[in-house]
Amino acid sequence: MKRILLLLLMFFSLNFVKAEETFYRAQYFAYKCVENNQWTNWSVWQESKVLVSVDFKAEVIQIYTELPQKYIILDTGDEYEDNKGGTQVEFSVIDQDKDIGIIRFRIQSDGTVQLYVEFNDIMWVYSGLYKI
Repeated sequence: MKRILLLLLMFFSLNFVKAEETFYRAQYFAYKCVENNQWTNWSVWQESKVLVSVDFKAEVIQIYTELPQKYIILDTGDEYEDNKGGTQVEFSVIDQDKDIGIIRFRIQSDGTVQLYVEFNDIMWVYSGLYKI
């Protein structure tokens, strides 16, 4: 299983690094936010067909929702294994409104690819990303 995860991670990473622009489609979406100075629980997963564009050459990640989201990559963190057995890489980003946030790509131990978008008071995740 670790070998499959490693191969998947290598494939996923190479697509990001080598390609000028790569497109992914998400299957699910969830969110949580800060209310009364505490994070809420994650919402129920909702089906999604959101398109995600990753262009590391131009240092831009775009998420094509009803209101398109554009994130310019400011800094790239190291790849690391999280406490749930997934592998992640974080990017410090700035959006079109000049807000600073974090985008994390995560491969779960079962191979599911997720994209997290995090700001101080809201966080959302697209899950089941696959290359198109």
